[in-house]
Amino acid sequence: MSGVPETVADQAKDRLEKVQKLVAFGLLADEANRHDQREWYRTLLRTAADAREQLRFLERELSDRADTEKILTPSEIAEAGKITRAALYKRREKS
Repeated sequence: MSGVPETVADQAKDRLEKVQKLVAFGLLADEANRHDQREWYRTLLRTAADAREQLRFLERELSDRADTEKILTPSEIAEAGKITRAALYKRREKS
């Protein structure tokens, strides 16, 4: 089995680092905004949504590549990515 191409690994690492920064920001926002309930909810919801978006992009990129390059089977991708095989096949149709 060959190693992961540098560009793929670097792209995944970049996304994970963005999520890490968002989580760090969320923790700071939690501390800074505890006195203001509305701002606390706004900031943490925004942070959670941004992190979720980054992670969805990462999951999609990795699962698409694993599928296209036949690195994993559809069942393995579905299990690891916590998606249904039907969702994976639907993605193929859209491509």
